[in-house]
Amino acid sequence: MPGLVKLVGSNAGGHVGWATKKCRVCGRGLLVGEATVYRCPSCSTRYEAHFCSSDARVLHYRCPYCGQPLEPLL
Repeated sequence: MPGLVKLVGSNAGGHVGWATKKCRVCGRGLLVGEATVYRCPSCSTRYEAHFCSSDARVLHYRCPYCGQPLEPLL
């Protein structure tokens, strides 16, 4: 059929690249919605400061860069 274009890459169905974050401490890949992801309100835009639940607990739910409390992403 002419005119139909197959979606590839990040536009393809089932691709979770837009919902994947990396923990800044351990580097674990976190899928937003399946894992609890914590972020710093001020550093998340500058440094992509996202943390997994185990590292957030070790950090006492405080950002290691600025000291503000971490908040859940969702």
